[in-house]
Order: sequence, then structure tokens, then C-alpha cells
Amino acid sequence: MTAHAGELDGLYGQLKSDTSFDKTYSWGIEYREPISDHLNGSFVWLNEGHLPSNHRDGQAVQLWWHTHPDPERLVFEGGIGPYRYYDTHLLSTSPDFEDKHGWGALASASADWYFANHWFAFLRLNQVLTQNKYDTSSVALGFGYRFAAKLGEALVEGGAQPAQPTPRWEVDGMLGERIENSAHSEIGMAQAIDVRRMLTEHIAVTATFIAGQDTKLDWRDGVAVQLWLQQYLTSRFSVGAGAGVFVVSEDDNVKDASTPSNLAAMISVTLAYSFAPAWVARVTWDRIGTGDDHDADILLLGVGYKF
Repeated sequence: MTAHAGELDGLYGQLKSDTSFDKTYSWGIEYREPISDHLNGSFVWLNEGHLPSNHRDGQAVQLWWHTHPDPERLVFEGGIGPYRYYDTHLLSTSPDFEDKHGWGALASASADWYFANHWFAFLRLNQVLTQNKYDTSSVALGFGYRFAAKLGEALVEGGAQPAQPTPRWEVDGMLGERIENSAHSEIGMAQAIDVRRMLTEHIAVTATFIAGQDTKLDWRDGVAVQLWLQQYLTSRFSVGAGAGVFVVSEDDNVKDASTPSNLAAMISVTLAYSFAPAWVARVTWDRIGTGDDHDADILLLGVGYKF
């Protein structure tokens, strides 16, 4: 059996609503991990653009079947899996939007061309199916990188030595933007302190304090607790996806702002690069889904210390 290393890719294309036939753009970021000769598992963050009354995106986990066990030149693939969406639905009343959440399915078909230098390009068709909501069809072009021909080569590619045992703890200081999921996507500053504890080689847990300003959200800061799946693609570069809860610690809509008043869901993706034995650069994208139309995206970039 041949094992392949993980693949990281991005895609961009055009999308059409199957209900209104309105058109917009679509883009996504995806990580795929081999399961067997003909099966991959993937996690994709898919943005379905800005239709006249809906701004929707979400995350999907898919199981893929591909025609060739070792990707060479032309490969055909098909994938399907559950899709968790976040939809900013625009209204003509005040307030002029509401944040809706739900579940659907993402079905995909792809034709991939693998180059000899580990890069690949692909043409993909995506079909989003949701219960009692609008469905979409999209076509996209994408580019990606396969980190090694075989999984065992991933950590020694380019002459690098195999990774040493991973430190158990990491503390990150991060700055970035908080983007309100509203009709106008208002942007403000965000800051975070993140404490990460490795439980195993591929599983971590984090506690993160996040503060945000300059947007009309009803929370100013809070604490997130998440469980992560993590994969090292080289001795220095890793990817991860996390899910958990976000507890609001200050809420402008309650009399006692120091009392936790709101519990939200939180899904995140992260990329990290160890530029020194104890130091890491990290970028994280968080999606906070609330129950009161105060969803937000938080994009953070920072530096951490591992010990």
C-alpha cells in the first residue's frame, strides 16, 4: 500500500444559486489527508460569496475517492460530506440582517493534474445541498501542494532532519481583525493570548482569551476552549483544525458586564511555522457562531513560545 502526505490547496471560482439563479464568486481553503490507496479525508472552509440576500460560508468534512493510488498527472476524484454553514441573511427591516446557521451536504467532483515538483492544479465542481434553504452550484480552479510522495518522507523532505519530540506547551500572543458577520462586514481590531497544550502528537487543547473593538457586536471579549487535530507536514510546518466553545466575559447588553452571559460555538483553522527550536509563527482563523445575530470572523497573526 502506498501512503501519501497531506495536501494543502486553495480554490476560486463562480457560484450560482439553484433557487434564484443569481451569480457570485466562491473560494475555499482545503487540507486533505490520505486514508488508503484510493481514499482521502478532507477539511474545507468554503465561502459561497455574496448573493443579493445572502452571504454564506461554512466548513465541510469530506470523504474522497480518487482513481490512482499514487497521484501522477491526471487524477479524477469525487467527495461528499456534511456541511455546517453560517448565513448572513439580508433584510429590508431594521436590523438589516440576521445570522442563520444550519447543516447541509457538500458533494464535489474534481479533475486534478499533478506536476513532478509536488504542485498540482485542479478543476472542481461543488454542489451544496441544505435543508429548507437555497442550494448552490459552483465551478472553481485551484492550486495546491503535496508535501511528499510518501508520508514517511514528509519530515525529511529537503534535507531536514526528523522532528524532535514536540514540546507540550505553547503560549502565543496575537493581533489581527474581528469581522462582524453583518450586512456591511464591519472590521475592528482583535487581540488574543493563546495557551496550547499537546495531548498527543496529533491532538491539542487550547484556552484563548480574545478581545475585540470597533464593531457593533454585543461582546467585547471572551474566553474560548477548543480541541484540535494537528498534523506536521514538514519538520517545521503544521496545520490544524479546532472546535469548541466561546464564553463571553463582557456583554454590553446586560447590566453586569463582568458576568458570563453568552455561550457560542467556535470553529478554527491554524497554520504554524517553527522558525527556531522554541519559537513559532502562527496564523489562526476563528469563526464564532452565536444565537443572537452577533457572529464574527477573527483573523489573528502572532508569535509563540514552546516549552
